[in-house]
Amino acid sequence: MAYDGIFFDSGGTIYGFAGDSSGDPSHADVWANMATRAHATLGWLGISATLEEISAHIQQLHAESRTAPTGYTEETLVHSLFERLGAPPRRDHVVYVTGVLSGPRFHSWLFPGVAETLQCLTDAGLYVGIIANTHVPGWVMDRNFRGVELLQYFAHRVYSGDEGVEKPDPQIFRIAEERSQMGGRRLIYMGDRVDKDIAGAQGAGWDSILFRSVLSTSDGQATFEIDHWSELTDLLLS
Repeated sequence: MAYDGIFFDSGGTIYGFAGDSSGDPSHADVWANMATRAHATLGWLGISATLEEISAHIQQLHAESRTAPTGYTEETLVHSLFERLGAPPRRDHVVYVTGVLSGPRFHSWLFPGVAETLQCLTDAGLYVGIIANTHVPGWVMDRNFRGVELLQYFAHRVYSGDEGVEKPDPQIFRIAEERSQMGGRRLIYMGDRVDKDIAGAQGAGWDSILFRSVLSTSDGQATFEIDHWSELTDLLLS
């Protein structure tokens, strides 16, 4: 094999979010109903607030998050929401509400061939992991990967919100190397963004694959470019 390990981006690379005819909510649906889920869970905990009030707070907190430090996650948002509602931000309550507010991921959101390709790569002995920029807490990301039956393929997952550093900073790739004990090995990274994924991999000295789910080309910056997950098997195992 040309490589010892591959790490993947998440949204736009594993999850497509476009929705299909499955009947599952789309990513846009899940996002739009964040306040509704929060309202239901807060009410169940005995915290009284109108849906409109909760929605306004969440919109404001999302706006503020755009200038927040990299370690900001939805758990931080929920903690602040409790404070703005005048409720004690008990850790058990915050974790419960965060898990519901963040929402699910669905099998129907996965790009075709993801599970089958990951199975082939791991069966061949290739190390597989995740490096993702996300405001979703790592424990929720892991829960969602478990829900779509992919968690078992990813030996280590590195999430920017947990680490306080994000792509394209090479440091998040160094964290992945250290956790996986793959430093100095032949590593490659696959993502859908040139500015974050391809640039980050280059800065860390890794090869890279642009998954062309959005962009049509990396203009020569990526080591490889592919359109379908099924192409990975020949690319990495031949």
